[in-house]
Amino acid sequence: MSRPKFIAAILCAVVLGGLGAYLARQTTVDHLQAQNAALQKQWQQAQADRQAALARAAGNELELENLRKDSTALAELREQLKTNAPSLDSPPGFYGGTNNALYLSYSTPDPVLRSFMRWVMGGSGDARSKGQKIFEKICAACHQQDAGGKEGVAPPLAGSEWVKAPGGERLVRIVLNGLNGPVQVQGKTWNLAMPPLRENLDDEQIAVVLSYIRSKWGEEGAAPIKADLATTARQQSHPKPETAEELLRVSVQ
Repeated sequence: MSRPKFIAAILCAVVLGGLGAYLARQTTVDHLQAQNAALQKQWQQAQADRQAALARAAGNELELENLRKDSTALAELREQLKTNAPSLDSPPGFYGGTNNALYLSYSTPDPVLRSFMRWVMGGSGDARSKGQKIFEKICAACHQQDAGGKEGVAPPLAGSEWVKAPGGERLVRIVLNGLNGPVQVQGKTWNLAMPPLRENLDDEQIAVVLSYIRSKWGEEGAAPIKADLATTARQQSHPKPETAEELLRVSVQ
C-alpha cells in the first residue's frame, strides 16, 4: 500500500471511529432524556396520588368524627333509656320510637335530636324532602301530620295566616324562641306554649322545614326561607318565648 493510501485509510478510520462514538453518545443522551421524562411523569403522578390520598384521609377523618359524635349520642341515649320519663320539671318534648319509647327534649340540647338532624341533612334528597322529614319527626308531634292542629295541643299550620305571611321572619322567631300566650289563628284564639328549638335546630334546618311548611300549607308559590334569616334572628337575644303581640310588631317583606 502506498503512503498516501495508508494515510487516507488511517484518516477514514479516525473519522468513522469518531462518528461511531458520537452516535453512541447521542444514543445514550436520548436514552437518558427519555428516562428523565418518564421519571418526571412518575413524580407528577405520585404528587397527584398523594393529593388524592390526603383528600380521602380528610374525608375519612370527617366521617370518623361524625361516627364519634353519633357514638357519644348513643351512649347518652342508653343512659337516658334507663330512667327515661318526663316529670313536671322536664323540658318540653315528645316520645319517639315504638319499642322502648324515648322522651326527646325540644328546648335543651338533645343528642338524639341532633344526631337525627345530622342524618337528615347529610342524606340524599332535595331541601323539600329534608324539610318534610324534619316536620314529620318534630312539628307533627304537636301540629299533626296533616298540619291541622289539635285542640289543647297546638294550632293548625294549614291555612294559618302566620304561615302565609310574607317574608317568614315571624315564623323563624317562633321556631327559635318559642311562643307563649294567646294567639289568633283562623279566627280562633289559642292559648298554648310552644318550646324554643334554637338549641337543637341550626339555621339551615330551620330554613328547610319552614320552607316545606310554607310550600305545602301556605301561599302557593311562596318563596323559600333563607338560612341567613334565621342567622340574623338568632343573634338577637330573646331569653323568653315570643308573644303574638311582639311578633306582630315585626315587619315583614
